[in-house]
Amino acid sequence: MANSNTEHSKKLRSKTAAAYNKKALENGKVKAISLRLDAALADEFDAILAELADNRPNGIKKLCEIYRNLNK
Repeated sequence: MANSNTEHSKKLRSKTAAAYNKKALENGKVKAISLRLDAALADEFDAILAELADNRPNGIKKLCEIYRNLNK
């Protein structure tokens, strides 16, 4: 087994990522948002984001661009 696949390595990468994300939040580089939606609306929102981009943040960015262009 390669060293990168050991439980220790996986835990270390997870810990490093968690620390990086925590620091990014604290420094204001990123923000976390939470939405509480009806299940049907959440499913529709996810489907729309998936059509617009390869991940949620990019989908939201694209949705904002579309909104801004419609309101010019």
